[in-house]
Amino acid sequence: MSVTQATTGISFALGDEQRALRDLAREFAAKEIRPVAADYDDRSQHPGDVIAKAHAVGLMNPHIPEEYGGAGLSAFEQMLIGEELAWGCSGVATSIVANILGSLPVLLAGSDDQKREWLTPLLAEPLLCSFALTEPGAGSDVAAIQTTGVRDGEDYVLNGSKMFITNAGEAAWFVVFA
Repeated sequence: MSVTQATTGISFALGDEQRALRDLAREFAAKEIRPVAADYDDRSQHPGDVIAKAHAVGLMNPHIPEEYGGAGLSAFEQMLIGEELAWGCSGVATSIVANILGSLPVLLAGSDDQKREWLTPLLAEPLLCSFALTEPGAGSDVAAIQTTGVRDGEDYVLNGSKMFITNAGEAAWFVVFA
């Protein structure tokens, strides 16, 4: 973020690259989201083709660090993208930007091998990932979740219920809290 100290305070003016990023997201929202958003709502259909287009122009997964092939954009720059996409349609924008929810635990706690295995494909194609935390009896209270995960050889057996998982029906993979 461009922050300049002035004698009267701080300027939060956008830099040239940030303005270009914001403009790209606004143009995308105007041309690709707004014209079709109501139709997707009417049909209760997931906007897979719009998501693929957002991925193709670099508006999806901008948080993935450069060392894994991503743009490595700051949280502020991601907010610029999200704000403009939401101007197009908040539901479509959520489907696009919510990948950070599923991938952030991998970024924060995964090994280098896990990061390469799970994050790199998100850059290669418009895959969705989901963050499965919320439960019927616990909401998003991590301390109250009831889902269990028991190791069975190389796998885990999960028992429990999750709900309100963004992109769950379309996700290629999930981070599940148990």
